[in-house]
Amino acid sequence: MAVFLGSHGNVRLRRGLRTPYAPLEDQISPDDVNTTLNRLGFDSSVDNLITGDRIDISTDDARGLVCFDASSWSSAAVEPSISAYVHVNAVGGLRFFYQFENAINNNRAAELTLTAFAEPALPITVKVRDVAENVLGNVTGYTLNTDRETIDATSLSDKFRKQYSAGIISGSGSIDCLFDYTSTGIKEAPLLMLQLIHRVDIGSEFDLALYLTDKELNPSLNNVYYEMQAMVTQTGVTVDSGDIIRCTIDFVTTGEIRLLIGEPAGYVLKEDDDRIEIEQSLDFLLQETED
Repeated sequence: MAVFLGSHGNVRLRRGLRTPYAPLEDQISPDDVNTTLNRLGFDSSVDNLITGDRIDISTDDARGLVCFDASSWSSAAVEPSISAYVHVNAVGGLRFFYQFENAINNNRAAELTLTAFAEPALPITVKVRDVAENVLGNVTGYTLNTDRETIDATSLSDKFRKQYSAGIISGSGSIDCLFDYTSTGIKEAPLLMLQLIHRVDIGSEFDLALYLTDKELNPSLNNVYYEMQAMVTQTGVTVDSGDIIRCTIDFVTTGEIRLLIGEPAGYVLKEDDDRIEIEQSLDFLLQETED
């Protein structure tokens, strides 16, 4: 008989849903671009974007995204759309990077170059999305509860109440973390979970995978995990003198809940037994998962 400890699992999350949030409509004016700091901002950025978010920016303007230098694209020409990770400062100023870890760590050597441009302002559409799951760091434990609503199937002629059990499945839970606002670019900082609830326009939904056993932690085990879409409903922080700061994040599920065994979605199969993780520029590939 095998007994598994909680140390065999972890929490992985995807900041955006597999399908992007409803887009934000905004504009970038020439005054919004600071070429000295290599940052730009727009009205809704401070309330909706978090450092490490991957965003798609597009414009219908014939000039294209002229606020970016042509070197930002492989074509070496200004194009009407771009997809990049952002580093966000306190007032919503954005720096853009092609790699998640560079955005998290604000690696100035890898930032995309911004350029000044003339009036009129650029109308833009912004979508927040992500394709990769990141491990949430400093997790001390999580709880997941699932339940199925019972449907009353009693008719007027019945003498006893009858309930049909195949109702809607819903779930809720909580994640406990030790507070940390730093990141190496490999693991998500718990600060992200506190920030998610403050997304004003696009909501606090995210994709969540709660691992009971994780093959990367113990190669002798198979992956057993819950996969779901969830929304942060409440966050709490406990600060005691002389003790570690602790965070509690409550969530509810907003879609399908699945208990899965094996490799998670998000990998492209190769001809051998190895696997390569999907890179953000390979969205056109037919994505398959191992059986």
